[in-house]
Amino acid sequence: MTDAENLEKVIRDFFGAERRIRSGSTNKCAAPLNRPSKNLFAYNFLNRLARLSGRFSGREGEAAEICDRLKNIGEAGEHQWAGPYSELVALDFYSQFSEFFGLSYVNVLPVPLHRGSIPARNGHSEKIDIDLCLNMRGQKIYTDVKSFNCVHLQILDGIFREVEEFAKESLGKGVLLGVDNLSEIDYREVKNNLGARMPEIRERLKEAVRNGERVVDYTSVEGMRFSFKVGYLNQGHFLSTVREYSPFAMAESYKYKFLDYGNKLLDDEYSMITIVRNPWFNEETVDFGDFNNIFYRALSRRTFMELSRMECPARSCSRNYTNDSVSVSEVSRSLSGIVFIDDHSPSAKSQSELYSAYIYLNPNYSCLDPAKRPLTTRMLERYFRNAFECQIKDFDDFRFDNY
Repeated sequence: MTDAENLEKVIRDFFGAERRIRSGSTNKCAAPLNRPSKNLFAYNFLNRLARLSGRFSGREGEAAEICDRLKNIGEAGEHQWAGPYSELVALDFYSQFSEFFGLSYVNVLPVPLHRGSIPARNGHSEKIDIDLCLNMRGQKIYTDVKSFNCVHLQILDGIFREVEEFAKESLGKGVLLGVDNLSEIDYREVKNNLGARMPEIRERLKEAVRNGERVVDYTSVEGMRFSFKVGYLNQGHFLSTVREYSPFAMAESYKYKFLDYGNKLLDDEYSMITIVRNPWFNEETVDFGDFNNIFYRALSRRTFMELSRMECPARSCSRNYTNDSVSVSEVSRSLSGIVFIDDHSPSAKSQSELYSAYIYLNPNYSCLDPAKRPLTTRMLERYFRNAFECQIKDFDDFRFDNY
């Protein structure tokens, strides 16, 4: 049975639905589900589906969406599975607490009812798609789900594979390529420029392999700097790269990241962004000691505080904006909170160990509804009180840290 056929069977077994997945499709998520030997990732993935199947039993539209995400996972390329997978992780995480609030999956809001929203002002004319809505007593919180991909490593890994294959087939050389410290590379530079520099970097590395070079220092015209290392297997070379991770340097590098999600923010409802990280699609955060906690908190503070004072157009910092009518400050203040979820599926041995969540609320939040004040931990913590509250590692509204 191929990986695609196995995932089709998984969908039938859990949801009684038929989904056709392209023959030959596989990736880092689909492959472990089809191994004859048991592994923790498959165990946790299938248990997650069992919970979601029970939770959304009788809710045909939402169950169909879950099946569609599984199909998306099955047909995704090496890194593209992260998006639909993250939706299922977030859905499962919030479902653990849905005894206290209603949870709806896939929410479509008409733009004409939200004329003052960031999407409307950014040129959207029909609808705003938001993944989840937490229906709490007297209030709704909308949250869209995003995967925390390490974009630059994904791009560079693709280049490395091509060059390593070139060296083997064309030069008869076995090589391994790597790159030194990436933690201080600006997120905007990577998103805007690294893709365009792929051919240039690829050719430079091929030249280095031809000439037997072991270190390649590269600087793009935009100022991105990389130090590449080449190891030659037939010469007994070991590949050694240096990665000096600083949570504060990474927060500085990623501080404009949440501007990209402005089209998911509403004008009169609480709008959050939920970010899911899994070590199989993000190797950049190291999850050692308190690293992730410090990084997530520092990144949230920069998003809520530093960006709230920037009156320049959001378009100057993100290509996701079509005009100058929306400022960085407005995007920052329209975001009521950020939830980071670390997914431990490759290693967790129980459901209570499966997720680590970090919830940060924006003390500078504002919207068109004057009754909606910034969310606080006191307002929300009662909704996360059960056996799985141990998964919440940090919960802060920055009331006493807003400077």
